[in-house]
Amino acid sequence: MNRAAKTVLAIALTISAAAALIAIVLATGTEEHVDPQLWIGLLFGGALMELATIPGDEEEAEHPFSLATSFHLAAIMLLPGGWAALIAGGATLLGETARRKSLIRIAFNTGVAITATLAASQVFTGLYQGETIRNPGWDIYIPVTAMLIVYVAFTVFAIEAISTASTGNRWDVMSWVKRPELVSYLMEGCLAVVLAVLIKAAPQVLAFAIILLGAVFLSMKRHRALRRETRQTLKALAAAVDARDPYTAEHSERVGQLAARFTEALQMSVKDISDARWAGRMHDLGKVVVDNSILHKAGALDEREWELMRSHPNVSADLLQPLSLTSDLAPAIRYHHERPDGLGYYGLTLENMPVEAAIITLADSYDAMTTNRPYRSAMTHEAACNRIEECLGTQFHPVLGKAFVQMLRGETVDPVELPRNSSPPRRWFWQRKVTVASPFLDDGWQPTSALDAEKSTKGTHSLIP
Repeated sequence: MNRAAKTVLAIALTISAAAALIAIVLATGTEEHVDPQLWIGLLFGGALMELATIPGDEEEAEHPFSLATSFHLAAIMLLPGGWAALIAGGATLLGETARRKSLIRIAFNTGVAITATLAASQVFTGLYQGETIRNPGWDIYIPVTAMLIVYVAFTVFAIEAISTASTGNRWDVMSWVKRPELVSYLMEGCLAVVLAVLIKAAPQVLAFAIILLGAVFLSMKRHRALRRETRQTLKALAAAVDARDPYTAEHSERVGQLAARFTEALQMSVKDISDARWAGRMHDLGKVVVDNSILHKAGALDEREWELMRSHPNVSADLLQPLSLTSDLAPAIRYHHERPDGLGYYGLTLENMPVEAAIITLADSYDAMTTNRPYRSAMTHEAACNRIEECLGTQFHPVLGKAFVQMLRGETVDPVELPRNSSPPRRWFWQRKVTVASPFLDDGWQPTSALDAEKSTKGTHSLIP
């Protein structure tokens, strides 16, 4: 754990200790009778939900899912504030301990649960004017909404603070408020209200609510499993395409990792890093339509072969566009053979070239240059960096290309103002005649093209490094 993370952890634990003391004072000072069966049920129910947490895929910026929040929020509506905070903290402590997490993580998560629940309970108590949750009226909506917002805000702020300090990544609270996370928070808030009302007004039918909670949990677990299996299938397909040519084995995986590393160096969001990794992995998926004889051809391609090879970015993007998991990757993949000077596959210029596509172009080109091919040996790391610098503004994004070389050389990456370009015009290769620049400079090989474009019918293999 680095120094920044230790500082954040110390601050968080200090605040949590203070919140725990306040909760104890409030709990011991309340005159309201607290039913032992109620608080024991909420305690162990929350612990069970904590124990059943569905882990997220950290590489894909996927957050864990747990229904424990529903029990914390239900405790706020059913118990005095101090009691609710202690129940939430106790449930988290039991659940995290049963999951055999580290002591630091147990202390941090327990403290966050106490602090968030205590703050949310004060908001709910201040806004809700009803005497009991047994028969709530229309006035319940505002207090519940405010309670949920405060609880989520405290939780997200604490987790993002420790995550940012530990990894050194960009502060990215918005990664927690994407549509799936928002739906999850809203669902847990709604379940908390139903749970609280049933416990207070109709405990006899509580078993039906427990079954409903189980169904929601299993549904989310299956959803996560399907997403994971889809990723694994796509990764296997990309590897299969690469494996068709021994010279490009694992090429897509290397491009994905390099693109993610560069995106992280640019301090882009967690989602951008994940998208870059997957766009790199999937960028050559369209080569599945290209015959092996073309992929393995050592000489120049004829016009028909070159036209087929040139179609692979569109094929890749069209294969992934219908999938909700990968639809955001389409622009980066479709335009990863574009050039700032407008002489790429589909004629886009710097002004309308997606930033994500420019990142994939750089990663793809560097890996192509530094690996052996049938007609040339691999370039050295420094030679590849020099070639990228020579082609800034023509083949490579002038600003991103400079930052990319700085990262490759281990230098400090200059701050980059990343433009967010509008969607490129829908001008596909079958709708107009495309003039594609030679993948070779007059004095040698141009590095933006990988195995496909290196075999263009235009130009010769003169002065190949």
